[in-house]
Amino acid sequence: MLRVDLNQNFKRTVFSCAALSLLFLTGAPSAFAQSTELSGIAKERDANGNGVLERSEAGGPVAANFDTIDTDKNGTLDGAEIRAFFQGGPGPAPAGASAADGDGPVELSPQAKALDANSNGTLEKSEARGPVAANFETIDKDGSGALDGAELQAFFGGGASGRPSGPPANVIVDAVTEEAIGETTPVVGRFVARQSGPIAARIGGPVLEMNVDVGDRVAQGALLAVLDKQRLELERERYGALVTQQAANLAAARADLEKRQNELKRLEAIRKSAAFSQARYEDMVQDVAVQRGQVAETRAQLVQAETQSKQAERDLMDAEIRAPFPGVVSATHTEVGAYLSVGTAVVTLINDIDLDIEADVPTSRLSGLAAGSIVGVRLDDGTSTTARLRAIIPNENPRTRTQPVRFTPNLAGLGKTLADNQSVTVLIPVGDARTAVTVSKDAIIERNGRMSVFVVRDGAAAPTAVTVGDGTGDRFIVRSGLKAGDTVVIRGNEDLRPGQRLIIIDRNASPANGRKKG
Repeated sequence: MLRVDLNQNFKRTVFSCAALSLLFLTGAPSAFAQSTELSGIAKERDANGNGVLERSEAGGPVAANFDTIDTDKNGTLDGAEIRAFFQGGPGPAPAGASAADGDGPVELSPQAKALDANSNGTLEKSEARGPVAANFETIDKDGSGALDGAELQAFFGGGASGRPSGPPANVIVDAVTEEAIGETTPVVGRFVARQSGPIAARIGGPVLEMNVDVGDRVAQGALLAVLDKQRLELERERYGALVTQQAANLAAARADLEKRQNELKRLEAIRKSAAFSQARYEDMVQDVAVQRGQVAETRAQLVQAETQSKQAERDLMDAEIRAPFPGVVSATHTEVGAYLSVGTAVVTLINDIDLDIEADVPTSRLSGLAAGSIVGVRLDDGTSTTARLRAIIPNENPRTRTQPVRFTPNLAGLGKTLADNQSVTVLIPVGDARTAVTVSKDAIIERNGRMSVFVVRDGAAAPTAVTVGDGTGDRFIVRSGLKAGDTVVIRGNEDLRPGQRLIIIDRNASPANGRKKG
């Protein structure tokens, strides 16, 4: 019995709170629906008893929206203004609103006057800023290319067609589009690193340094390990000295050749004199030929010594084992002090940046793929992207009747760390593509089993019933209710009211009305 009484008391309390909130918002039902008299709850906050609420007396949502509710901008709120805001009904005409009755133009507000650079009493598009600039064409009801005070008040006062509906709402919108879609079949694939494998030593020698460990990410050219260089440095010095020696030998051989050639020339000069010796001349010709051979041999020895010196320099460079491509060290195969032979693996490196996707696609589905085809890709966590067909490998598995297919994924902006052999689902097209009207899934509002969206019409929210079909990525196929080119609200649509004015903000800005959908 006690539990029943407590429940009844709780219900009475909730009902009383709800009634008081409604009374505060609306006032008495009909006695003063259009009166400026404050409601009973509002009167309790009227500390000075002057029949209106000053800013210091307001609280809760009234304080938070004081400037919006104060339509006549006199710094106080009467009952009509409060009811107009919370009920969406007509409010008192603000000062200067006689333009609606044809008495003349409405004067710009002080804020708008500050933007009126040419002081002509209206705002041109070049003078508009912020939400006024973003919604200029919507506010400009008469299409004059300039905004007067009445147009600005009508827009920021909320509502459509002269029926205010609360303050305007900040929203993000998206277009209803017509695009090519088609049925797909999922095929499980995997990421494949295009560059991976063991990095081996090119020369033999003991390991002096190991600069990486498993899991380290390295850039191309990063130093992985260092072999003992002392023997290699000695080899370089020895071959360097040999080059110097052979260069000196070549210089001496060339000088001896030049000397013999000069003697041969002198003999040829006295060929017709009695002092000429034919035997001496023939011996000198032979000596010149021999010396030319000596020069050629010495030159070859010098080239050989230079080659050996370059090889020693190269061996010294190869003592530093560097990464041939960027990636992550997945394994180490040696340690400091171990002796490496030529070809011994030092580390295993995986390039997790340059990745392909490989999927075993049924041969019967290959007809839906052509060179350069774009397919959808879905990661295990639900993230979606696309991939371009790179190659179909002509090697069918007779047991599964599949062929390996390579795709190049679009990983730009994905913001995820991927791994070699990580599984991924590839959506292979089936049959011919068709066109369909699609709408963003974020635009759909489902209530009581019915789906609707808010369409932007004349700068206001127009609720529209829709029926949708299958999903395609982050969009639904539209069966009825929308057409290509319509603009729908995708952020800030949770609390919209029919006819409420809309201020369209950039989708990269902060969340509409401070909220995110979903």
